[in-house]
Amino acid sequence: MYQVLDKDMIELEIVTYLTETKRGFKPKTLLCKIVNAILYKLKTGVQWCYLPIETLFSNEKLHYKTIFGHYRKWNQQEIWKILLDTALKK
Repeated sequence: MYQVLDKDMIELEIVTYLTETKRGFKPKTLLCKIVNAILYKLKTGVQWCYLPIETLFSNEKLHYKTIFGHYRKWNQQEIWKILLDTALKK
């Protein structure tokens, strides 16, 4: 499995800033895995449709549009900007 950051670092530094879903919906996939896939995409520059889903998510069926949907939602909420600002302050 490809890892840009380790799971503990993602959970401590990134997942804490992500917003909860509106109706208490629990995602089937852990958010740290989705964040890892987004970071992999940003690091390598691979297109969304060519993400190595089987390698990133070994036992889960996931579509690249799901990962892009999370990225887009967090981008509209400016979560990535907040994460960058807090990382630069440290």
